[in-house]
Amino acid sequence: MKIKEMLDDIKVKEIDDDMRDLGLDGPDSADDDNAGMDPEFKQTPMIIQVGKVIDSRGNPNPIKSVKSDDGKEHPITPDQASAIKMFLTANYDIQKKRQFTKDVQNSETLGALLKGKNPMEMKDIFIKMYAPKGREQSAYA
Repeated sequence: MKIKEMLDDIKVKEIDDDMRDLGLDGPDSADDDNAGMDPEFKQTPMIIQVGKVIDSRGNPNPIKSVKSDDGKEHPITPDQASAIKMFLTANYDIQKKRQFTKDVQNSETLGALLKGKNPMEMKDIFIKMYAPKGREQSAYA
């Protein structure tokens, strides 16, 4: 074992001991990219996929599609991706939001939304499908 590897191993053990001393069981779950993600998803969660589409806008090779859990590739524009991201992050009934988060992973829901050629058409489709009602605003917001 090289000295550097040995020192790295000692540092890791010290960090683990420090975490236990603080009453923490290990690394922060915020460091885990899959923490809080539905384990039923077969593909990358849609929020991440649409984020990549948005972020790649203007790149020489932008991402132009997302993949549903059944493996189908769906062409998507950055504007459509932004609309889906908005639906996934908007402030509305948590039960409907969870249902939408699961549903948008499937070709049926994703395809229905992507029939809207612009965000306004997509919003109308989304409202017809989910009829979301806004949540009460927090006094702390």
